[in-house]
Amino acid sequence: MADMDTRPGVSDKMVPGEDQKTAAIDSTVVDGRLPRAHRHTLIEMNRPVFTARRDAAHHRVMEILQRQMLTSTKEKRSELYGTCLRLLDEALSATRRSQVQKDSPVLHYLDLLSETVGACLALVRHELTLVQEAEEFSRLLGRETVEQLQTATDVFSASEMNVLDCIDGLRQFGGPIMAQDTKERRQRFDQEDRKRYQIALREYTAVYGSRSRDEAGT
Repeated sequence: MADMDTRPGVSDKMVPGEDQKTAAIDSTVVDGRLPRAHRHTLIEMNRPVFTARRDAAHHRVMEILQRQMLTSTKEKRSELYGTCLRLLDEALSATRRSQVQKDSPVLHYLDLLSETVGACLALVRHELTLVQEAEEFSRLLGRETVEQLQTATDVFSASEMNVLDCIDGLRQFGGPIMAQDTKERRQRFDQEDRKRYQIALREYTAVYGSRSRDEAGT
């Protein structure tokens, strides 16, 4: 199965009308960059859709981490961590494209969550590699080396579980930040923006759910 694109994965599935709205502004690009006033206008126009995109991606990551991770095999966890990283990449991209400021508490949270999930992926991949190499080492070097490798995999397993505990604490810290940011954004939406947000949220939730399930074989 092909890997999920690490760039915004449903950019071709925007809410109808988005491409037409952005095309007029894109025509004013100079040297690959939008003039500041036009860039701000584009951000304002796309904020409902990209906020929905961010929220849907983050929600799917939370579902995977809370409901699937601890009951999955090492091999499946490796796949799930990879899926989470790609979804978080999309959440980060959508956040940046929906706000003028280059930094924000939401970006700090999503960056930290992505880095922490990446640490778990590295640990479980190392563990899988050691297990795979143990058989060959057993043939070449004997049982003692295999026992040393088994001890190493136990250390990696414990480390992964510790990092997952950290992710749970990070979620309790960052979840309210995300929720408050979305609440404040939605309060500034007019009726049409609220409609666009709901349509986009429904669409992206369905896309991310089905795509990540297909990717992880669940």
